[in-house]
Amino acid sequence: MKNEIFIVMDDSGKLNKNENSCIFGGLFFYSSMDYQNFINKYKMIINSIKCKYCSKKKETCDYHCVEIKGTIKMRPSDKRRIFNLVKKEKNYGVFINNHKIYQEILADKSSRGRFCDYAQKRIIKEIVLYSIRNQKIDPNMKLNLYIKIDDSKTKSNGYYNLEDSIYEELVNGILNYDYSKKHNPILTGGLEIKIKKFDSRHHFGIQSADIMSHYLHSQYEQHLINGKDIAPTIRFIEVKLFLP
Repeated sequence: MKNEIFIVMDDSGKLNKNENSCIFGGLFFYSSMDYQNFINKYKMIINSIKCKYCSKKKETCDYHCVEIKGTIKMRPSDKRRIFNLVKKEKNYGVFINNHKIYQEILADKSSRGRFCDYAQKRIIKEIVLYSIRNQKIDPNMKLNLYIKIDDSKTKSNGYYNLEDSIYEELVNGILNYDYSKKHNPILTGGLEIKIKKFDSRHHFGIQSADIMSHYLHSQYEQHLINGKDIAPTIRFIEVKLFLP
C-alpha cells in the first residue's frame, strides 16, 4: 500500500486590515486513483455547464473557456451539482480572523506572507495527524506528500519556503510561528514533498479548491459580521483550523 496524500489548495479573502477574514481551503485524497477519479467527475460537470457562463456566441467560440470559480454567479442547480461532488470528498479549511492578527503583521507584506505560510503548514500538519488517527497513513513509513497550488498566489502568500518548512515541522518537529518551542516529530519513516504550481484556469483540482474556499469564506464572514452559528454548515469539513 502506498503511503501518500494529495492536497489541492486555494484561498479566499486576503490577510489585511481592510477585510474581516482570510480562508485557505481545499480537498485531500489518499491515492492518485481517488484523486483522478474525482477530477474526471468534476471535469464532466464543468464541461456540461461552462457554456452557460461564457459571453461569446457559439459561432465565435475560440474554446478559451471561462473559468468556473466561486466568485461566478451560477444557477443554483449548477452550483449544487459542483458542491455536492466536492462535499463527498475529504475537505479542510483554515479560518483566519484578521481582526485578531497583530497590527505589525498586517502592516508588513513580508510578515503577512510568513503568517500565511505558517497557516498552511499548520493545516497540512493537521491533515497528516487526522490521517494517522484514522489509520489512512502509517507514520513509520515514508510519506509522499503531493501539494497542488494556484500559481497566481505564490508571490505574496509565502509559498516560496513551504516545502522546507513543512519538512521541518513534520520530520524535525519545529512548529511555532516564532520558533520558540520544539515539538516531537510526527513522521519517523521519512517524507518526500512535491509542490506544484498551476494556472487555475487549466487545473480542475485548483478550481474545486477555489469553490470550497469561497464557500467557507462566505460562511465565516456571516459568523464574524452577523454572529451566525456556522457549525452546522461546516460540519462536513473533516479538518478545521481556526487562527490565531
